[in-house]
Amino acid sequence: MPWAAKLGYNVPKFDFTLPGVTSMSADTHKYGYAAKGTSVVLYRTEELRHYQYFTMADWPGGLYFSPTFAGSRAGALSAACWATMLSMGEDGYLRATKAILETASKIKQGIKEIDGLRLIGDPLFVIAFDSPNIDVYRVLDQMAQKHWSINGLHKPSCLHIAITLRHTMPGVAERFIADLKESVAFVKANPVSEGGMAPVYGMASSIPFRGMVTDLLKRYMDVLYKV
Repeated sequence: MPWAAKLGYNVPKFDFTLPGVTSMSADTHKYGYAAKGTSVVLYRTEELRHYQYFTMADWPGGLYFSPTFAGSRAGALSAACWATMLSMGEDGYLRATKAILETASKIKQGIKEIDGLRLIGDPLFVIAFDSPNIDVYRVLDQMAQKHWSINGLHKPSCLHIAITLRHTMPGVAERFIADLKESVAFVKANPVSEGGMAPVYGMASSIPFRGMVTDLLKRYMDVLYKV
């Protein structure tokens, strides 16, 4: 976001320049291009940061204190993250942001031109879209069959894609739009189909008791971890 602002894009205030913002988090493995496991949280004041600390003054093993509940974390990952950020530098992040935002503009325009889809809001590079007349989750299933990894959302029922450097490679944006257009056409011609995530998302969106949905997700996790 700060790089986009430096490039002249209209970025609303989101950081500590807003009086109501007391903390910010960042996953450095995403647009920071570091390895996973180095996410950070920033606080407006030291006093607020103290609520994150864990201390134990009466442990028989001695005095114990940790900056987080997680306890130990690998220092190598933090060092690699710092090295990555220094290697990228301001110029590197600006170049990456420019390529991502230009690709996002192509994809947004392409979505607007597909009959049956509707862009939500005026996003920069995390693009959400829905449909007023077709099951958007079936579009999600069709895109998955074409090897695209996009996310299904609900409240409202929609899909979203976060544009990354991968999408800026030659021809990728054009192929995404072409595949999305084909997927929408298929759903229009075949409004009912079996399998995929569409029935799951549809059911989750229609159940008013969110506790029931939470239980369903826990059972799904049980299946994943079943030996």
